[in-house]
Amino acid sequence: MEPRWKGQETGDCAAVLSLVLGPATGLEPYKRYAVGARKRGETILVVAGIGAGERRHNVFSGTVAPGIRLPRYYGSIAANPLPAGVSPELADGLDHAEHDLGTRLLNRHPDTWFCLTYLRDRPSSPGAARVWPPPGEGELRPILVDGLGDPVAGVWVPAGGRARWFVVPHGTDQRLLTEWLVEKALPAYVPGALTRARSPLVRDPALATGAEARLAETIAEEQRVHERRQTELHQQLAALRAVADPLRDGLLFGTGRLLEDAVHDVLVAAGAAVTRLDDVYGTESADLLAEYSGRRVLVEVKSANNRPPQSLPDKLLKHLNTWPGLTGTEPVDGGVLVVNYQIKLPPAQRDAEVYTDRAFADALTMPVIGSARLLDWWRREEWDAVRRAVFDDTGGAQPPETAVPDADPKASGRPGLLSRLRR
Repeated sequence: MEPRWKGQETGDCAAVLSLVLGPATGLEPYKRYAVGARKRGETILVVAGIGAGERRHNVFSGTVAPGIRLPRYYGSIAANPLPAGVSPELADGLDHAEHDLGTRLLNRHPDTWFCLTYLRDRPSSPGAARVWPPPGEGELRPILVDGLGDPVAGVWVPAGGRARWFVVPHGTDQRLLTEWLVEKALPAYVPGALTRARSPLVRDPALATGAEARLAETIAEEQRVHERRQTELHQQLAALRAVADPLRDGLLFGTGRLLEDAVHDVLVAAGAAVTRLDDVYGTESADLLAEYSGRRVLVEVKSANNRPPQSLPDKLLKHLNTWPGLTGTEPVDGGVLVVNYQIKLPPAQRDAEVYTDRAFADALTMPVIGSARLLDWWRREEWDAVRRAVFDDTGGAQPPETAVPDADPKASGRPGLLSRLRR
């Protein structure tokens, strides 16, 4: 590749590569290149960086970085910087060269992604002087999209398809773009430029041997199969995440009904039959009734922004004592307390156990399980661990009709505690 710099002839160039393209750099070199490409009957090929320069902020569009002005009357592309941690994904329906560019950007991504918006020039309003030429028609096709489905890299194509403006974030590795231009973009969109340069990257298919043609088609088909398979896998991953994300969020950050629903789903996944007691008895009972292999337990679900208070086990004990007096109930084998605690902290910074005071923990008589631990068992599909924790560890609990706090509160130094935690 032979570069042409500012002030040099651009009419015979194969493409434009500019990571800062706009009024500051001048569009005259681009205009000469575009005229030359049209005379040769070639596609106008531009790779433009977006977002370089000073940013501004307003109440309507938020933070805005410098965008790209498209040629003639086609409008512009605006750029809004996205927060750190955005993980773009490949868009659907990409051709081979677009797919390759998207993959390269994901593997060597810039520091900042920008949300791209195509802004068409507005037509003249009724009663105003007619605008000529009228606004042009074009489309910004996404190559990479963020989690909301908005483009962060794309290709703008005007009506008729005689030009392709690939828009990438400012800060993209120039070597990445140069290699992609030569290896993928020019053979796909401007093969005539490679023919003029006698590039080994392009060959006239009509002059290929039979063996060359067959092998080239095999390679192309393998690439198409790979891209279809990768698209299918991405779709499968998205479907799995659509199921896992709500449950993961509920067990780690949920409170109230959201947390109850997540615990319910884990128990059902472990093979238990679960009844939502709030829908039957309101606040007079525990949150859930879980049944498995002939055992029936009450499940009380609680949350705490910080460390959980030591009064939570007493709430489960109260429900166990009042359970026999509720209409239509059958005896249960015990109860389990599930707690989502220290919600304000990142999961990795939370205490490993619900209660870190060993004297208090050893004074409990029924299981107390952290919701994060339920999540670990669920994501690893360790259903036996869930069933052991919820159903097997209740054997030492007192029958619900006689379960009471320690008779001698001084024995533990804390009134209202249960006698032992079994694990």
